[in-house]
Amino acid sequence: MNNITRFIIISFIALAVVVLAAFLLANLYFSAGTVEKGSEQVAGISGEYHDDDPLIARSYDYEDRLVFTYVPRSPQQQIDLYADYELKEDGNVIAAGNNRPYEKISVDNPMVIETPRNNSSAYELDISIKDTDGKRVHKSIITIWPQDKDS
Repeated sequence: MNNITRFIIISFIALAVVVLAAFLLANLYFSAGTVEKGSEQVAGISGEYHDDDPLIARSYDYEDRLVFTYVPRSPQQQIDLYADYELKEDGNVIAAGNNRPYEKISVDNPMVIETPRNNSSAYELDISIKDTDGKRVHKSIITIWPQDKDS
């Protein structure tokens, strides 16, 4: 075999390995991303992102309820927080907190806001979270539109 043929064969094998690895990683990523999903969620998220935001925010959408959780970014961390929030259904406030304390928030004890869900309603959670010094560490607005809404 000459050098050009060897180079082409090695290049083809390397390309095949890269494509196969990308396919496997993409399949793993999308499979893991749908494990917690209860039903189709169409959401919009806006907020102020802080480089030192100590929290990871997640929302879970099930047919009968919505669950919003906040946990420390560091798995070993345990923190006390205060939350100001309004949860609206179709523009009407259904739950609110004003400087509501959440103590010893950790991975095993997340900050949770939960509400029953009507699939034809739109929901909006506007939340601001402060640490014990009064410093705002998180601010976001999460909107979840009705499941039958066209995107």
